[in-house]
Amino acid sequence: MAIVGATALDFDFLKSIGLGYPIWNNGAMNIQLQWFHQLLPSICATPQSCRTYLSKSLFLFGSLGGNDYNAMLFFGFTVDQARKYTPKIVDTIATGVEKLIAMGAAEIVVPGVMPVGCFPVYLTILRSSNRADYDEHGCLRPLNELSLYHNALLQSRLAGLQARYRSTPPVRIMYADYYTLVAEMLHTPSRFGFRSGITACCGAGGGEYNYEFDARCGMKGAAACRDPSSHVCWDGVHTTEAANRLIAGGWLRGPYCHPPILH
Repeated sequence: MAIVGATALDFDFLKSIGLGYPIWNNGAMNIQLQWFHQLLPSICATPQSCRTYLSKSLFLFGSLGGNDYNAMLFFGFTVDQARKYTPKIVDTIATGVEKLIAMGAAEIVVPGVMPVGCFPVYLTILRSSNRADYDEHGCLRPLNELSLYHNALLQSRLAGLQARYRSTPPVRIMYADYYTLVAEMLHTPSRFGFRSGITACCGAGGGEYNYEFDARCGMKGAAACRDPSSHVCWDGVHTTEAANRLIAGGWLRGPYCHPPILH
């Protein structure tokens, strides 16, 4: 399940808090789960065969939550205002995990959110005139604190689900840590074989971030760097394939997935 810009919270709720316009689609988590449920008869013939099929499948559920914060922060909410919705976002994700389990899923990886305060899009659009808002790496503290808060709540909720569904038939719910490794790569890129951390490979404007909202990657005026594998950040929002390979390794074998996917 993957739709660009998809949120965990549904469109009607986001609209009710004044965020109808900045939502890029109506493919929120609950809609995608409905689509998945409707798709199952084309994959497996009977409900029992579907449960068997899903029990042998690995689900990567998310990352969810990041686009909810994007919608809020890019269109006028303060970090403190966005933070008030974190428990609801996390509860919504946990409910989605339980819906998958009810369908028969038994191996579910649930990623947290990245250190968004270190990415060019946020550093550009949400720049601060207060130097105290930046850490020693040039990242925005309030945004990273929001990410850490989200991840802490998510881990707590997943721990509860892990305990609840540990019995027969056993279900493995794995928390995938997006934050720690990505932060380390952005802070000390050379340690991982990269030349650039917080500068986007594909973008415009040059400078420290190489990011312009009106000339984003794929738009007129933007260009990609010669060697994307030398960058952690692809387009100011997402990580490069080279970075993703390291993230995948950390999730498959640990220590950035709890428990590791491979066991």
